[in-house]
Parts: sequence; C-alpha cells; structure tokens
Amino acid sequence: MHWFSWAAGIGGRDGGVRVVPATFQLYQFSDDDLVWWRLVSPNGRGVARMPHGVDTFDEAREAVDTIVARVGDLTTVLRLTDAYRWQWQVQLDGVPVAQGIGDQDRRVRCEYACRTFSTLALTAAIDPALVTFRRVGAPSRPR
Repeated sequence: MHWFSWAAGIGGRDGGVRVVPATFQLYQFSDDDLVWWRLVSPNGRGVARMPHGVDTFDEAREAVDTIVARVGDLTTVLRLTDAYRWQWQVQLDGVPVAQGIGDQDRRVRCEYACRTFSTLALTAAIDPALVTFRRVGAPSRPR
C-alpha cells in the first residue's frame, strides 16, 4: 500500500491512529490581494500549488473544485530545468491549473509526485479559512 493510500484512509486500518487527510489550503500574501491554493500532504509538506493567483476566495475555491471534479481530464507536463532538475505541471484544456512545489532529481520521482497530487486531490479536505502569509524578506503592508 502506498503512503498516500494509507494517509487518505484508502484500504488501511487506523489502529487507533487518527488519519489526517491531505488539505487544500487557500491563502494570500500580506503584500498582495491575490488568493492562491496549495495542496498540503498528510505529513504537512506542500505537494502542489496554483500557478497563478485569482482575485477572490470564491474563485480559488472554484478552481479547487474544478480540479477535483476533472482530475481524470488533467494533462501532465514534465520539464527538465537548466539545472537538470525535473518539474511537473498539470493542465486542463491546455491551461496550467497546478504545479509541483519544488523539483526532483529524477524524472521517475517527478512523475510519482504528479501522480501523488492526483491521488491526494480526490480525497483532500478544503480548509474553510483563508490564511495570510508574510513573504520572506518582504515588509508588512500597512493596513
């Protein structure tokens, strides 16, 4: 059984351990009004994020709903960077809708990371709160 199958509660027993699902987290930066989403794995690491921000919380939530509803229609694009690292992105009708957080040293690991996203997205919860992050090194915006 894959770790994400266990974490998502698919085919495993919990044995008294609380199973934590992956979570779509909607967020914005303190110096920006755009809203973004990211998929956080059960172990708390970022798996994927929205490639571009949107204007409202509702638009970001709708983007997540669309990805989950059409996960079978997503097209994977793998890219080798100039530093010889692999990155993945998924597209819907030719438009990028998600990209991996970080990069991998091997193509097979990059493919696996993308498959993990698709699997986790199907069972992920959506955090109802909008989180605000401060960009590293950026001054806080006056309110």
